[in-house]
Amino acid sequence: MEKALICLNDIVNEGVIGQYAIGGAIGASFYIEAVNTEDIDAFVFMPPGPGGIITLGPIYEALKVRGGIVKDEHVVIDNWPIQILPAYKPLVQDALREAVSTTFGTVPTRVFSAEYICAIALDTGRLKDYLRVATFIQQDQVDRAKLLAIVKEYGLEDKLARIENWKYTEGSSDGQHN
Repeated sequence: MEKALICLNDIVNEGVIGQYAIGGAIGASFYIEAVNTEDIDAFVFMPPGPGGIITLGPIYEALKVRGGIVKDEHVVIDNWPIQILPAYKPLVQDALREAVSTTFGTVPTRVFSAEYICAIALDTGRLKDYLRVATFIQQDQVDRAKLLAIVKEYGLEDKLARIENWKYTEGSSDGQHN
């Protein structure tokens, strides 16, 4: 993954993209135990081009010069598929602005904060996203006050309440929750 992050840093330094931050499962793995995932979700601010259209072309070209191979919606670098995702809504834009600087190995990178990873997961609303939020909470890897502030700002209180009231019964054979 280091080579993929180096390539992303290079295209930031060259001005191809402004800044990026890692979200999704890889972003979560900076805080909680890694889960099986197939790609790096790199969120970027992408101003519309001529005619108001957002294009990934310049980003893909810059990554191809560095050995990337375009495959479907990914650019694969050193066996790591990178999915470039525009900061498509205010919640994700705020997450990108508030991203945390960190390192992976020796490579500097930026990652969404635990609180924004949880808020975006709540907003996305898939079962695996809810489970991720529950894991953050269970492992005490989220600042509750910050998470609550973000959740309130984006109207996600009901979704968080459902997770906080979810109680898994150990050993239940039906996988139901109470």
